Amino acid sequence: MTGPLNARLVRAFFCLPLLFGAAAVAGADGGSPSRLVVPAAAGGGASLQAAMLADALVRQTGRPFIIDHRSGLGVEAGTAVVARSSPDGQVLLLATASVAVRAAGAMASAETAVLRRLKPVTRLSTTPLVLAVHPRVPAKTLAELLALARVQGERLQAGAGTAGGLGHLAAAMLLPAASAARISVFRGGGPAVRTLVEGHIDLLFAAAPVVLPQSTAGRLRMLAVTAPSRHAGLARLPLPGGATPGAVTSQWYGLFVPADTPDSMVRDLHEEMRRALRDESLIARFSEHAIEAAGDDAAAFDALLQSEIARYAPLVRRAGMVP
Repeated sequence: MTGPLNARLVRAFFCLPLLFGAAAVAGADGGSPSRLVVPAAAGGGASLQAAMLADALVRQTGRPFIIDHRSGLGVEAGTAVVARSSPDGQVLLLATASVAVRAAGAMASAETAVLRRLKPVTRLSTTPLVLAVHPRVPAKTLAELLALARVQGERLQAGAGTAGGLGHLAAAMLLPAASAARISVFRGGGPAVRTLVEGHIDLLFAAAPVVLPQSTAGRLRMLAVTAPSRHAGLARLPLPGGATPGAVTSQWYGLFVPADTPDSMVRDLHEEMRRALRDESLIARFSEHAIEAAGDDAAAFDALLQSEIARYAPLVRRAGMVP
């Protein structure tokens, strides 16, 4: 792939918010639109997942899907918007494993209370987090970065896509306490990766689909992944398990609806999503971006959520992320 083409791909990725409308408009004659609420700024892994899923659902149902990014706080946050929506199956929350990490960190927090007002539908997919550094960072391997962090920890500036989220926890557990305490947090993986590319931070853990195009363009260097991957660009990377035993694993993307949504409607939504996840075009796009389809039913997804909240609770305390 040529340099100019790489540059165009990078610009296209950062312009994803302008492209998302295509999925919503494509099925404009298919009835009233459904909303996929993404609780983060546009341009991150959840945004890309939402765009690909909406495309598949439009082809499958002919119904338009609007992608609604809500990265605000309090009542404007995406989780709160969906929690107070009508339980009619028309407003869906596309969340990530970060909801489990934040719930583990503050069991009585307002966000955890909002999570109780949501009902799981399905886990859509999984992808590794990737540890990426800016090219100016001299470390070429994970071992070299860890050695650098021990010597220059206070000068290394890490970032995280979401405060108290999965990438935040991964960085906090990898780095010395002095550096971990200075992690800059953003309103999504897109802004975090953009800041890393611009050189304002040195490293971060972010979802593979966000990092891969930047690595291909030579704007970032990938050092490790949090879970094995068959993707050619990730298969060679080590796992940081030796440095952070039992820490984070894969990022997942899942759908939630308001808690009062009838179980029969949840089952129908799960079946609709399961059919979409079998779409050959979607599977191909997932593979290109190091994403693996899941499709768990509501009970299995809820069991996963509860087990991850319990598993992450001691790790969040160990990383000093409890408010």
